[in-house]
Amino acid sequence: MKFVRSFPRRGTRLGHRRSNLAAGLAGAVLVAACVTAAAEGSESAYVNGPADGGKTVTAHLYAQVAPLDPPGALGHITSLEGPAFGPDGELYMVHSTAPADQPKVIALDLQTRKVRGIHKDATSLYASLQFSPADGKIYLTDLNGKIDRMNPDGTGYTTVASGSVLGRQLVPDDIAFDQNGTMFVTDFQGTPWKPTGRVIRFDPDGKHPTVLLDGLAGANGISFDPEYSALWVSEFRAGRVDYLPLSADHTNPAGGFSAPSVGMYGNEGVGGLDSNAVDASGNIYQCAFGDGKVYVYSPHGALLATVVVPQTMPAPQLLTTNLVIKPGTRDGYPVVGGDNGGFVYTFRALGLGNAQSNGGGTGA
Repeated sequence: MKFVRSFPRRGTRLGHRRSNLAAGLAGAVLVAACVTAAAEGSESAYVNGPADGGKTVTAHLYAQVAPLDPPGALGHITSLEGPAFGPDGELYMVHSTAPADQPKVIALDLQTRKVRGIHKDATSLYASLQFSPADGKIYLTDLNGKIDRMNPDGTGYTTVASGSVLGRQLVPDDIAFDQNGTMFVTDFQGTPWKPTGRVIRFDPDGKHPTVLLDGLAGANGISFDPEYSALWVSEFRAGRVDYLPLSADHTNPAGGFSAPSVGMYGNEGVGGLDSNAVDASGNIYQCAFGDGKVYVYSPHGALLATVVVPQTMPAPQLLTTNLVIKPGTRDGYPVVGGDNGGFVYTFRALGLGNAQSNGGGTGA
């Protein structure tokens, strides 16, 4: 979820804004949240359009999980993030823009389509949620500069990493786990002209951070390939997805001919490449924030499909921030925010969901 900009679109006013917070003495910029302004005019003014390549897959509305949040410093919008399947089979996610008296972490029962609250707080700006295979707990990245942990029922809340990490304020955006619970976190900083974003590895307990990749422009989405041998990392402000092969012990980038490289480029204009997911066939599902789309790439960079969120609501619903594919099925679930509230959509994925949909553990 991500940035601060305003732009016209065919005579209609549609803005996206990202609020910046000071990061203490480190002087880093904390990018707060994504927002959109309500559109004026006809629906056609903000339709996100057909796919530019591959086939078009239409997502279908599954459930509304959050109302339109009250107007605030970030605008009059709702933003969701970080869907992941819990050990009980429910779909957990964060309601990033929830007011202080409403849950920031929620769970959706896919059978009843009912939502229950897990955790409330007044200050967090959560950008992702995952379950660790090491302890089965929820891990949350907070753009205010910390990584939190809690039990699936919301108890046992604690912070495992915060503040300055390796000489620079941490702005954690997304998180991926390997099979042992080692954490790989994107540090959402930098621009193409001053690339300071990072990919940071933490031990399962949040200790001993090491930088695996530096010089990124808004490091954002991060997902393992099916073999847990490499990471796909999106750069929100550079419009590209990087391929980061790892050493056998996951402590360093691979070297030689397997050194990190650029995998795919996107043409997002005023939008950006947000979070991503990978299916069991190795296909990469890359969310396009601000366009209501998810691009599906093969590991070789071919655009296989574009998942489109139909713009049928009174106002724009374009904040496609993240998604998950239910393990063992082709049921994809993107979370979509915007000017109407927070919604979960569904679509048929090209490949099966794998263990990453549960944070690297066994599928539910």
